[in-house]
Amino acid sequence: MLFPLRVIGILALFSYIAATHSGAPAPKPANAPAGAHPQHQVANLGDFKFESGDVVKDFKVSYVTHGKLNKDKSNAVLVMHPFLSDHHLLDFLIGPGKALDPNRFFIVATDFIGNSGLQHDITTGPTNSGLKIEFPRYTVLDSVNVEYKLLKEQLGISRMLCVLGPSIGAMKSYQFAVSYPSFIASAVPIMGSPVTSPRMRWVLNNAIDIMAMDSGWQGGNYEVNPTGGLVIGLTAWLPYVYTEKYYAENLRTPQQQRDFRKVWHGIFTSNDARDVYYQMRMWAAFNIGDSKGFGGNTQAALKSIKAPVLLLTAKEDLMISAAEIALAKSAIPNVSHVEIDTAFGHAACCGLDPEVNKIMNREITAFLAKIK
Repeated sequence: MLFPLRVIGILALFSYIAATHSGAPAPKPANAPAGAHPQHQVANLGDFKFESGDVVKDFKVSYVTHGKLNKDKSNAVLVMHPFLSDHHLLDFLIGPGKALDPNRFFIVATDFIGNSGLQHDITTGPTNSGLKIEFPRYTVLDSVNVEYKLLKEQLGISRMLCVLGPSIGAMKSYQFAVSYPSFIASAVPIMGSPVTSPRMRWVLNNAIDIMAMDSGWQGGNYEVNPTGGLVIGLTAWLPYVYTEKYYAENLRTPQQQRDFRKVWHGIFTSNDARDVYYQMRMWAAFNIGDSKGFGGNTQAALKSIKAPVLLLTAKEDLMISAAEIALAKSAIPNVSHVEIDTAFGHAACCGLDPEVNKIMNREITAFLAKIK
């Protein structure tokens, strides 16, 4: 029975988020290595210029590090989180004996632009900047540029051994590989597409429209988080997170459905509607082919990737189609692909299926052993 495990995983994440938002000291996530709770750090990048040409002053980026940078600074790995999460969600890959072993690697786990306006020391975004709906519309490349500046200018790293992440983090992995080919030695996109499909774009834009229909939205300039539209909009997105099998096995009874709804509604309302709105717009608009020099040609952009790439995908992922993965697999010159069969579908990207976690740790370990 998968549902109890899923509830435990989500409740652990929700408990962490809730404690952080309330001002209490954040407890160690349930999947953190023993004794590991790295100090949360915030770097000020100064004036940050977006692709649009807009500039946000005093731009900050939130992150944690694990392990130590070696003398020649050749062991750095960037970990980028998915939607509705933060720098802790990939902790199941970090720790002694795991794929990202702090005894071998210097791991930088970041928070992307505006990933939660309810956490005031998090990476700058629409809400915590005070700019609200006047905040620049940003792209996946903008988010990658933030991390590039952090790594190169703040941490003094001239080349990353690997960049990896699930879902939106996978999109950013593709973007790093295309836009900064000499900066990375390898990339691991986990359950993410190089281009948002028309179907998924429709799902995301529909959720955006629903959020904006809340009377409390006030054109995006609200003072009180309009959670009604936020919950309904994200609930419209939720059916694509798991497989048909998962829903059939775990939401059979009214009580199971109520429990599932309660957990997810708690997660949804712990986020800021405006920041979620911006994140979904970024996601909906993504096409790696829009990178400079490719004129919207996704295949050409993928063919330009020089670094070795490990694709980790779920066999039945309702957010990422088989055609999108086939495109990446056929176009990237140096690619390996591992498809994982799991009832969790897209949600398996985030540490909730122990068997998938084992496979990911094993495959990433083997992949990184070949990277220099």
